[in-house]
Amino acid sequence: MSKAKESNPEEPVLKKEKVVKEASAPIQADVFIYVGPTSKRLTRYASFTNGLPTHLEEHFTACPVLRKLFIPVEEFMQFEQHVTDSSSVEYMLFQKASDYFKGVKE
Repeated sequence: MSKAKESNPEEPVLKKEKVVKEASAPIQADVFIYVGPTSKRLTRYASFTNGLPTHLEEHFTACPVLRKLFIPVEEFMQFEQHVTDSSSVEYMLFQKASDYFKGVKE
């Protein structure tokens, strides 16, 4: 006949702990897409990781609108839908950058 084991209050109770390992996804860097007009130093739809390109600092100073044409990947579709509407902010930004690059001699 089997005896049920009685618990002794002085014996440590071992509990099974379920260890859950979270999948560690690689840390994603911020990626920006340039959605403005192509110029000698910048191509439309070029992507940049970890911030804006430093070789364009002089252009960012001369034409602050350029900074707004580097957008997160998540906003790309929305921008593209509005850039052809002449009453949209996106269209205005694109045109100002285009006018700026027409006057730049590189």
